Amino acid sequence: MSNKYKKGLTILGILIVLCGMVEISYLNYKNKKPEIETLVEANGELSVNYINGKLINNNGIYEFSVTNNSEKDFYYEIAMKSLTNFDENLKYSISSEEASVNISNASLEKDNFLLVDNVLIKSKTTENFKLKIENNKDTSFILSIHKMSENEEYFFATILKNNEVKKESITKPSVEIATSNEGLIEDVDDYGLTYYFRGNVNNNYVKFANELWRIIRINGDGSVRIISNETLNELSSFSSKIEDSEKYAKIDITTKLNSYYEAALKNSETYIANTKFCKETEGFTNNSSKTYNAYTRLVTNNIPSFNCLGETYRSRIGLMTVDEAAFAGGNFKDSNKEYYLYNKDIEDTWWLSNLAKTKDNNFYPFSIAKDGKINDLTTSTSYKNVRPVINIIKKTIVKGNGTIEDPYIINEQL
Repeated sequence: MSNKYKKGLTILGILIVLCGMVEISYLNYKNKKPEIETLVEANGELSVNYINGKLINNNGIYEFSVTNNSEKDFYYEIAMKSLTNFDENLKYSISSEEASVNISNASLEKDNFLLVDNVLIKSKTTENFKLKIENNKDTSFILSIHKMSENEEYFFATILKNNEVKKESITKPSVEIATSNEGLIEDVDDYGLTYYFRGNVNNNYVKFANELWRIIRINGDGSVRIISNETLNELSSFSSKIEDSEKYAKIDITTKLNSYYEAALKNSETYIANTKFCKETEGFTNNSSKTYNAYTRLVTNNIPSFNCLGETYRSRIGLMTVDEAAFAGGNFKDSNKEYYLYNKDIEDTWWLSNLAKTKDNNFYPFSIAKDGKINDLTTSTSYKNVRPVINIIKKTIVKGNGTIEDPYIINEQL
């Protein structure tokens, strides 16, 4: 074999090996998922570790952590910015065990860039989050996490300053009624820490839109939930059409609330949060009867919760939940004329938002009787009283101390 021929075979072999290496390298490149570099931002007090990066542009789970490097507690918010190609079908869930946040199946709002507001973080601690995005086709946005400005004059801060916050109630919600002033008590809701009034409290009065209200609680996002001290002038059925009782957009009580809002509250809308109310229609069905989860949770198990265990919908007005009524001091066994929800001038039953059960083609929402007891025996077609519930936005300034003589007054009237 000539040297020229041997040299040709050697070159051919080298070319074959190189081609194989190029093919293997291409396959490895093709199958390799792009890596997202961990992004850490810090400003001295607040550090954020974006484990999957800041850009949200598809379905999936994104993890990040927030660390408080300072010597004091503070609040922060999680928002989105640089939003493109908004899609109203996009859903998100965000949770953190450390921050007591658990928001499920929420809708992305085009005009509201906040995902979680008013999150409390203790000094020298870290809170870990999981954000799940679903139904995302073309929407993208950048996560933005930053410390909130401190303002001790905000409504929620004023309430906290004027009350001693307790970790537990004296009596057990749902099991026992509360007849004494048990004050302001800490718990958790979907957004984080909530603070609710329980029992015969005398410093949760609010004057707003020329009417008197009572504070139910500070929501986890810093807004303040209040209920009218009186009922509307006209009675209302919960739903005159039994088949619509689970459809909150169609029921009579929604129409009544919306009419009242337009007539009495529309001019004060600047201070009313367009927030999430809980729509709880899940339950156990047996033949023609259905027992809703709220009934099982409250009546059977005596475990009220501020977390929404169903779907949410946005509104500026709604009703009190049966869980909130139990936390306030009512229960299903005993009358109670000594807690703040009782008003001697209300001479009939008034509606709560949750459905209790169906039986013999009748719906039974929860309600509160004139003696203050929570009941589940009023059919949805009955005409009963209505006590509206609204939420005052977090960045509201008030004066007053919350007593009947000096109620909190929203800054529209300052």
